[in-house]
Amino acid sequence: MDARLGSRAHIIALIGLVVGLFIVMTMLAPNTFPTGRNIASMANQMAPIGLLALCIALTFLVGGIDLSIVAVANAAAIAAAATMGALEPNLGAGGATVVGVVAALAVGLVAGLVNGSLVAYLRVHPIPITLGTLALFTGVATGITGGSTVYGTESLNFLGSGTLAGIPVSFLLFALVVAALAFITLRTRFGFRLYSVGASEKVSRFARIDVERVQITTYVLSGLLAATAGLVMFASTNAANVSFGSSYLIQAILVAVLTGIDTNGGRGRIVLVLLSVAAMQQVQTGINMALGRWGGANFAAEFGWGVLLIVVLGLSQRLGDGSRSSGWRFWRKDTPQAEAEPSGVEPERSTTG
Repeated sequence: MDARLGSRAHIIALIGLVVGLFIVMTMLAPNTFPTGRNIASMANQMAPIGLLALCIALTFLVGGIDLSIVAVANAAAIAAAATMGALEPNLGAGGATVVGVVAALAVGLVAGLVNGSLVAYLRVHPIPITLGTLALFTGVATGITGGSTVYGTESLNFLGSGTLAGIPVSFLLFALVVAALAFITLRTRFGFRLYSVGASEKVSRFARIDVERVQITTYVLSGLLAATAGLVMFASTNAANVSFGSSYLIQAILVAVLTGIDTNGGRGRIVLVLLSVAAMQQVQTGINMALGRWGGANFAAEFGWGVLLIVVLGLSQRLGDGSRSSGWRFWRKDTPQAEAEPSGVEPERSTTG
């Protein structure tokens, strides 16, 4: 099956699913679900999950994974809150906000450098490495805060609750980041190298690609995206704590997998994160509205996520999306198949990125 046809099949499946979910949820909750207010609320909730899903998707493309993203997001939010609170009396709200945002992004940068360097130079699988750094970053943030919640000065409220032309600012930021990453992965030299390393590290080394540099850069981008998600989370609640967003990691992984990005690296479309997170959010919001105050609504939403994943897999397979482009052979590194297809790296990247 042509890789391009397979990719189109998965896109068709996702678009059909998003539209179908909207119709079904509208039928289940006709008075609340299809309203402009609810759609704006869903868009606002999509932003932090979508940003974290981009972290997972990017590291998938390079043949890895970053399980520390929620810990990084919380640490970045804590850094922003503490910095703004300490500096606002001297610098004013504007100056303190700028420094706080820089501090949060710096946390993400350092975390990405740590993750990327460990993955690149220790050559240990990224699952145990990023599980270890998850505990490390959480421990550092807990030690700094004592496990207590840090509150901000509400100077970032526009990011959490502001709108432009009726569209939440947080969603606009998310969409802008998706567009930027889509351009980077499809139209830049780094993007080509990212897909090449994900397809086969060994072939990339033969092609004189600096594999370690590509891996470190990818994890740095993941850290910065996680820090941005932390800022959005902080802006929504004006509070930061090491325990916030405990369910976000599994949701981000589900969204990234739902895109059809190959979990072994080298194939996939970053832009499909938009459709995937929209589908996930519709399931959660629609089920919660349909079931009202029933105590099992949250469990029903999690059940719905699982069904959603299975439906998209089935549809994409039936429409012609091969297993290689769907990415269900977890954590293969330089298999004989990968080594036997070095000439396919460039076409795969140009048609399925």
